Amino acid sequence: MAALIAENFRFLSLFFKSKDVMIFNGLVALGTVGSEELFSVFAFNCPCSPARNYIYGLAAIGVPALALFLIGVILNNHTWNLVAECHKRGTKNFSAAATFLLFGSIMGRAAVAPVTWSVISLLRGEAYICALSEFVRPASLDKFPADHGAEVLARFPCKDAPANLTKYRDDVTRRLRYESQLFGWLLIGIVAVLVFLTK
Repeated sequence: MAALIAENFRFLSLFFKSKDVMIFNGLVALGTVGSEELFSVFAFNCPCSPARNYIYGLAAIGVPALALFLIGVILNNHTWNLVAECHKRGTKNFSAAATFLLFGSIMGRAAVAPVTWSVISLLRGEAYICALSEFVRPASLDKFPADHGAEVLARFPCKDAPANLTKYRDDVTRRLRYESQLFGWLLIGIVAVLVFLTK
């Protein structure tokens, strides 16, 4: 019985060692999803003001993704091995193919968290709605009052619009959420095709 348990344990340890990159990437993705959820609940607060919405919404999607990418590059051991090797021997001794593969490995591992952040942000749609609500053309909304413009549309993400515009707010929110989720699914598809072609 002890030999059977030891054999199963050895099989599991070999399985996890062979899949360590996949498991690591899965854990990074799960941590990123959790972080994005916490950010959405506790930190994301659309300013609901023209010109500020766009900057804030794009920053909420892009800046954390950029920070996660840089952290991924910095924490990768291959990055520092490459830097040390360049410092020690110079770049003239590197072959182009090996350097390309090494950079691909570094960038691929570093891209897991930012891509996950961007996809989850787009699928949730809050930051996208905040960023683009003021740019919806009032003429595209059926019988939208002519005296209201970008200032009122910018307040839609905060549910701060006048009561008579609730129908329009729901329509704008639904339309922008659809666009945001479409971009999220397209990003998933593009990343899947790139991973497939790379493999």
